[in-house]
Amino acid sequence: MTQRALPLLLAALTAPTAAQIDLSGSVGLQSAYTFRGQAAGTSSPSPQLTLNLDSASGWYAGAYVAGMHIGDDFGYKLQGYAGYAHRLTSSLSWDAGCGRITYTQSHFNDFHECYAGVSSERTSARLSYAPRYFGFRAKVLYGEVNTFYPVHPRFNLIAHAGLLYNLSDGVWPGVPARSRYDVKLGVAIPFDNWTLQLAREHSRDDGLRYRSYPVHPPKAWTAGLTYAF
Repeated sequence: MTQRALPLLLAALTAPTAAQIDLSGSVGLQSAYTFRGQAAGTSSPSPQLTLNLDSASGWYAGAYVAGMHIGDDFGYKLQGYAGYAHRLTSSLSWDAGCGRITYTQSHFNDFHECYAGVSSERTSARLSYAPRYFGFRAKVLYGEVNTFYPVHPRFNLIAHAGLLYNLSDGVWPGVPARSRYDVKLGVAIPFDNWTLQLAREHSRDDGLRYRSYPVHPPKAWTAGLTYAF
């Protein structure tokens, strides 16, 4: 997706001919920022914002912002995405789209990827492909499954499992020689529009110590508070 694609889609979605546009989003604070099993800097609180536009025809667009470190440099991860979703049954749907990820403190690491997935009431699965992951000559696939189980109206168990697979030969910061898994288990406690989350994250240490900036696997408890609107 080009950098002009998202503004054009947003303009199309907000045109008078659009039957219905729904705006939703969330703001939150996480105890640390991790991405697909690794952190690219020091562990520090990460403010986050998500905005979504959904049309009745199935087209959607959105944006995500998170504060994070790359090495010692603090900045923001900016992510724009757009795609199409279609409902198969009352409880099952599929979607596909593309997105662009930009880092304000290191534009060299900017990259884009496309994805496709399916979702049910409690579980979603998605496969993403990036031709230049983190700006390097690395073709990467990432598959993930996310689910939750409502133990009580005010207590949900949550789980995530992901696998990053390097299709190219070579090792770059944040990219394993072949593959790396990451898992997350935790609880989410909703109250009104707020959700408090406590989870344990774990990823295999591939034994690599990257020179450009420290990238390390998380093996720690994380916490977050989110307000949805």
